[in-house]
Amino acid sequence: MEWRHNEVRAAGAAILVDRDGLPVTATYKMGIVSTGRSRVFAGHFVKLVLASETEFTGEDEHSMRSALWRLASNLSSVKLELRCSGLDERWWESGLSANTGWGYFATYPKAVHMMTQVQEQVEQETSALDREIKEAVSGMRVGRQH
Repeated sequence: MEWRHNEVRAAGAAILVDRDGLPVTATYKMGIVSTGRSRVFAGHFVKLVLASETEFTGEDEHSMRSALWRLASNLSSVKLELRCSGLDERWWESGLSANTGWGYFATYPKAVHMMTQVQEQVEQETSALDREIKEAVSGMRVGRQH
């Protein structure tokens, strides 16, 4: 009898690029890990399968996003880069969306799944906001003026 079970909660296509920036075909599955005969919760997992059927997995006892970061680290060791919203520093989870795979960008009006590509609207609005901040800060004087 197998004691570890992966209970898939979401699946789909993943966005990967190789060291030359070329796209790599892959699928993902993500969900929770349970153990034992009574299937006690043991953490979260994100598994990625390449077209060649090579599998990579990231697991974490507490966080779905940490499992995603572990998967990205495992992929980087073979020069593959996972491109998804959950790895973007601007993506965040709320108290209710934590460990569901869903989260938010401050400049985007809808919830975004962690495995989807960063929305173009987020990229454009963030760069516009960065420009406005730089303009505002460039005219500021901090400290005593003589």
